[in-house]
Amino acid sequence: MGAWLILGALVELGERTRAFRASAAESWRRLTGLPRGAWGMTLAHLGLGVFVLGACFETGWKLEAAETLPVGGRLSLGEYSLVLDDIRGVEGPNYEAERGQLRAFKGERQICAPRPERRFYPAGGQTTSEVAICTRGIDHLYVVLGERREAAGQPVWLVRAYWNPWALLIFVGPGIMALGGVVSLSDRRLRLAAGRKREAVA
Repeated sequence: MGAWLILGALVELGERTRAFRASAAESWRRLTGLPRGAWGMTLAHLGLGVFVLGACFETGWKLEAAETLPVGGRLSLGEYSLVLDDIRGVEGPNYEAERGQLRAFKGERQICAPRPERRFYPAGGQTTSEVAICTRGIDHLYVVLGERREAAGQPVWLVRAYWNPWALLIFVGPGIMALGGVVSLSDRRLRLAAGRKREAVA
């Protein structure tokens, strides 16, 4: 669906400019002469296609893993792995926290060093988790630090990890659509047509 939307938008643009059917100079003249409304429509369809691609890949191919780890423990997540190096106490302005210091690997190569936190707010008695996000191209790796437990007489922490492929496209797509809307609204022809319609109604 996403690829179809993107391809359809590009084909429509090619039809308007007679790409590969007219000379390069003629296609360029048509391209630069397109009204802003046409560019806005093309961008909106491209953005929707990008969003759909990101949503489909993120939903269909994401990976999740959760495990209680001692310091030095390793969590496997497909071709990725995380090592819990340390847990440190952190004092915030209105909270106390445990901050995990981890290293994330793809194969044998370290790709990032996530620092998730588990925070406690004494005033409200609330506990929250601050997610650490590693961005690798258009993919996201999320790491969450859970509660502390005891196992075999030593402290362990619940660590959750999520690998979301193409997740960045979910945010890029709406941005492209919004840009298309702005470009369309800047088309003077559309503003004049809207004004004439209001005058006719009045």
